[in-house]
Amino acid sequence: MNRRLITVLSATLLLAGCVTTPVTTATLTYETVPPGAQLYEGTTELGVAPVTRTYNGDPKTGTLETPDVKAVWPSGASTSFFTVLPLGADRVATLERPKGAPGLEQDVENVRKVAAAQKLEADRKRALEHSDLARASDRCKLQTAQGNKGLTDDCR
Repeated sequence: MNRRLITVLSATLLLAGCVTTPVTTATLTYETVPPGAQLYEGTTELGVAPVTRTYNGDPKTGTLETPDVKAVWPSGASTSFFTVLPLGADRVATLERPKGAPGLEQDVENVRKVAAAQKLEADRKRALEHSDLARASDRCKLQTAQGNKGLTDDCR
């Protein structure tokens, strides 16, 4: 093959690799102040904030309108939010508890409960990761290969 043909083929392959699919989604993370409000999209429960959602949009317009998301605190205080996002966006929306709404003390107490639950979950995940790492170690593999006799607790 001649040098010119190889150059043309190489350039064609490089350019073909540059073809991209149009972005059709945007991501929005909902946070609340104070933390721990329950989030809803219509009648669908999304979970306790923070919650991350990915929405599909129209590549022709380059934007999308998010559905209305409602934050409800344990006191019953609530607020709603929607926005228009450019496709490809990765944003954070903070929904604030309405000022002057009754039951603030209840919502602040909920913050403590949510923080304690999040800490327990983080500790559980950390312990599980530690356990998985231990079981994958050469020491545990050797103990397992030798049978259940003498298996240490972290290898079980």
